[in-house]
Amino acid sequence: MSSLALPLALLLAADPRAYAGPDAAPEVPAPEDRPDWTFSAGQVPKSMPEEPGSTGAAAASVAAPVSTPPASDTKLLPGESRDIEVTTDLLGRSTRVDAHRHAGGRRVVDVDDAKAQGASGVAELLDKVPGVRAVEGASALSTSSTKLNLAVRGADPRLSEQATILLDEVPVAPAPYGAPSMVLFPLSLFQIAKVDTVRGGSSVRFGPWTSGGVFNMVSHPIPKNPTVSVFAQSDQFGDAGAAASYGGTHKGVGVYVEYAPRFGKTYREHSEFQSHGGIVKLAVPLTKRLDLLSSTHLFWEKTNLPGGVDSELYAEDRFASKRPYDTFNGHREGTSLKLHWRPKAEHELQVIAFYSHTLRRVVQATNEDRNLGAAPTFLLVQPRAFDVVGIEPRYAFRVRHRGGFHDLSIGTRGVFETARIRGFRVEFPDRPGDKLEADGDARVCPRGTLLPEGSPDALRCFDGRIGGYSLYLEDKIYLLDTKLVLTAGVRLELTKQSFYNVLEGLSYPRPLYGGPLPAASLWYGGDHVGLYLGYGRSFGAPSYLSGAIQPINPGEAMGRALRFIKPELADTVEAGVKLMELGGVYATVDGWYRYFNNLRDEGENAIDIIPAAHTYGAEVDVEWLPGEVWEKVEGLELNAGYAYNGSRVLRDLYTNNRMPWYPAHEVWGAASYEAPFGLRVGTKVEFVDKQYTDYANWDAPRATGEVGTMPAYTLMGAWLGYRTSLPQGWRLEATVGVKNLLNEVWFTRSDDINGGILAMRPRTFYFNLGFAHEWIRGKAGEQARTSWKRGKVNRRVWTAGARRIERWFWRTWGAMM
Repeated sequence: MSSLALPLALLLAADPRAYAGPDAAPEVPAPEDRPDWTFSAGQVPKSMPEEPGSTGAAAASVAAPVSTPPASDTKLLPGESRDIEVTTDLLGRSTRVDAHRHAGGRRVVDVDDAKAQGASGVAELLDKVPGVRAVEGASALSTSSTKLNLAVRGADPRLSEQATILLDEVPVAPAPYGAPSMVLFPLSLFQIAKVDTVRGGSSVRFGPWTSGGVFNMVSHPIPKNPTVSVFAQSDQFGDAGAAASYGGTHKGVGVYVEYAPRFGKTYREHSEFQSHGGIVKLAVPLTKRLDLLSSTHLFWEKTNLPGGVDSELYAEDRFASKRPYDTFNGHREGTSLKLHWRPKAEHELQVIAFYSHTLRRVVQATNEDRNLGAAPTFLLVQPRAFDVVGIEPRYAFRVRHRGGFHDLSIGTRGVFETARIRGFRVEFPDRPGDKLEADGDARVCPRGTLLPEGSPDALRCFDGRIGGYSLYLEDKIYLLDTKLVLTAGVRLELTKQSFYNVLEGLSYPRPLYGGPLPAASLWYGGDHVGLYLGYGRSFGAPSYLSGAIQPINPGEAMGRALRFIKPELADTVEAGVKLMELGGVYATVDGWYRYFNNLRDEGENAIDIIPAAHTYGAEVDVEWLPGEVWEKVEGLELNAGYAYNGSRVLRDLYTNNRMPWYPAHEVWGAASYEAPFGLRVGTKVEFVDKQYTDYANWDAPRATGEVGTMPAYTLMGAWLGYRTSLPQGWRLEATVGVKNLLNEVWFTRSDDINGGILAMRPRTFYFNLGFAHEWIRGKAGEQARTSWKRGKVNRRVWTAGARRIERWFWRTWGAMM
C-alpha cells in the first residue's frame, strides 16, 4: 500500500460516517469530539508520527491513546498548539514533535526500519544515533544480541552501567541503584516498537545513572482490532529469532501477548545460545478519567561464552575460542502497574508500581591471580540475585497567566533493592557441558569444602540492601505563543546502603549518599526550526559491586577515619539547532561539554576510579525526504551523520590520556527507496576511527590481547525487501540483505577474567519474513477499505492536498498519537 493511503485511512477512522466517497474532502473533527485515531495497514510516512503498529510484519489498526483536551470553556492563547499536552509521561509520546521540542539531544528510532537493515539487537539498532556508542560483545560475556552495551557522550558503554534503560518508562536494570549493568537484557528486539534515545536534558526526571543517556524501549501498543503478527529472522551462521503476538481491544479492555524466542549461534566458536522472552500487556479503562495499565515480561537465557583470545590465536583463527567451560545463564520476571487519573482538564496523576526478580550466573575459567597469560586452574561460578520493588507517583498540571502558561510536574520515587552476591571455586568437570559440582545457588553460602587443598569453596558471599528515595520538581514556562520555553527543575536523590559479609560475619557501614541535582534549559523555535541551550547533573551511587570488591573492614579502621567510595557526578552543558519538515529536511546539530567527578568504571570483577575527566564533542545528523517536496521521488530517503568526541583524564595515573571506547571521529550515511508497490532497496556505510579500550592508552598491544588500540574500520551494508497489503486484512513483508558487505576485519577487546581480543562480525547474509492479519470490525471501516481497494480514488485530486492534510495532523495532533 502506498504511503498516500495512510492519511485517507486516518481521516476515515476519525469519523467514517462523514465519508461520502473516495474523492470527498473529509471534515476535520473538532478536538472536543475526542477522535479515536486508528491506523490502517500501510507504510507510515516519515512526516507523520511514527506510531509503532507492527510486530515485524507491520500490523494493522493500532489505537493510540488521546489525552483529555482542554475544556470547552478554556480560552486558548493566540497561536497555542494543542499538541502541547499536560502529561505525567516523562518523555511524552516519543514522537518527532516530542524530540523536536526537547531541549537536549534526542532521537526516536523506529525498530521496523532497523530490522529491515539487519539489526538483530538493540545495540545494532542504535549504533548510528548521533552521540551514542553501541558496542557488541565488549564485556566478553558473549557476542549475542542478548547483552546490551550502550552509552552516550564519553560514558563507558560496557554493559550500559552508566545508562538508564527503561521499558515504557519503567526501569529494567537488575537493580537501578545497585546493579545497573545489562549483562542480562530481558527484552527481544521484536518486543520493541521504537526506542527513544535521550542524550541530554533528562537528569531531573529520571534519577541516577543518566550520564550514559536514557533509553526508553517503547513496546508495541495494544491494537484496537484483533491482530495476529508473526516475524522470523536468521543469518547464515544460525543466529535466528522469531516472534508471535496477538493483540486486540475487547469491550474496552485491551490485551497484548507476545512470545519471542532466540536461538542458534553466532560467527564465534563456542557461542551457542538460546533465550525465551514474553510480554503481556493489559489496558483497562475503569472510568472515563481513570485508566489501569499493566505490563509483565518474562525472560530466560542460556549462553556459551566464547571469551577473548590472545594475539597468537587471533592470528591463527580469529573466530576460535579456547574457553569450552565458560557459560552464562539467568532469568528475569518483572511486572508493573500504572494508574492514570485525570481529575479535571489539564491535570493528570500517574502512579507506577513495579517489581522484578533477576538471577544471573556466570561460569568462567581463571586462576588465583586472574592472569590471562597463565593457564586457568579452577572455575569461578558467580551467581547474583536481585529483587527490586518500587513505587513512583507523579502529578502534572497547567497554570495559566496573562503572558503564557506553566506546566508544573512533581514526582517522587521509593525503591528498595536486595542483592545476594556469591562467588564459588569449582573444579573442572570431566567434560565440557557436564554438570558442575556446585551450581552456584545464590541463596546459600557453603563453607568447608576444600577445592583445592586449603581453599574454601565459597570465595565471596555478600548480602546487600539499598533504599533509594528521590523527589523532583520541574517547571516549564511557555511564552511568546509557546515559541519560547524555559525549563528549570531539581531532583533530590538519597541512597542508603548496607552490606553483610556472610563469610566473615561482618556488617560494613555506609554513609547516606545523595544530594540535589539541578537542571535548566531554554528552547526557542517553531514547527520547523528550534534552538536550545541546557545544563544538567547526573548522579551515580556506589553499586553492590563496589562494596563487594572493596569492602571496608571496621576492625581495620581503629584510630583512623573510614574511607568510602564516593558517588559519581557528571555535569553537562549542551546547545544545538533542530530542523523538522523544512523542505523535507530533518536535522540536528549539537555541541556539548561534560565534566566527570569520581568517574567509576566497573567490570565484572574490578573497578577503575578516575577522580576527574572531561569529554566534549559535536553531533550532526541530517535526514532528507525529497518526496515531501517532489512527489515523483516519494519514498526516497537520504541520511548522513558525523560525530566528534574529544576527552581527557584530568587527574590521577592516567592524566592527559583519552577516555576509552570513544573514537574521535565517526561518519555514516544511508540511502533507501520504497516504490509505491512496496519494493524497498537501501544501502548504508559507516566509518569508525581508531579508539582505545583502556585508560592507559596502550598503543602496543599485550600478547594476551586484553588492552591496546582498536584500529579504524569501515562497514557497508545493503538490503532488498518487499512489503504489501493483501486482501482480507493480511500484510506480508520479506527482506534479504548483507551486513559488512566488504568483509572488513575488525575487533574489540575485553579486560575481564575471560578477556582478550574479540573478533567482530564478518560478512553476514540475513533474511527476514513476517506477516500480520487484522480482523476489521465495523461496517464503516470495512466499506471504506473495500472502496479504496477497488481503485476509486482520484489520485490527482487526492495528491494535491495530501501533504497539506498530513502536515496539519502532524502539527495539531502529533504528540497525541
